[in-house]
Amino acid sequence: MATLRSTSLLLTLFAGLTFTASNAVAETYQGQSLKLKTSVQDVNGVREIESGDYEKGIRKTMAALNLSSVTSLRAPLLNNLCVAHIASGNMTTAKQSCDDAVSAAHGSAIAYNNRAVLNCLTSQPQACKADLERAKQLNARNPLIEHNLEAASEQNLLARN
Repeated sequence: MATLRSTSLLLTLFAGLTFTASNAVAETYQGQSLKLKTSVQDVNGVREIESGDYEKGIRKTMAALNLSSVTSLRAPLLNNLCVAHIASGNMTTAKQSCDDAVSAAHGSAIAYNNRAVLNCLTSQPQACKADLERAKQLNARNPLIEHNLEAASEQNLLARN
């Protein structure tokens, strides 16, 4: 069984474009950033993704995915793949990975949050808003989701009703 780590990566997207794994920088720019989060499970590839070695992290994650058909074991891998593809700028592949993560994770607020960030970055404000609102419904007290809702609103990334 995978061990749980007490910390996981927060990738920060400054003004929706630049990526970093530095939490100190993330705290400095709280009002101007969107954040992604890797899974808390210690699965293949997550440490490489968290350290910024996206190519190696994607390769290891894909190898683990190819060995598993159990949805509950695939969900954290798919979530991490979503994060890695967004961070590496491969938005087309990120879309499929994020959609797969949401489907596999059955109610994961973090999977919805990560897909929302992708939607914000790819100029899909209605989808971004819907995913952030769904993430908030699933975990109303998550500070990461609260932060992203606020940051997206400040940057006018959310569709108006």
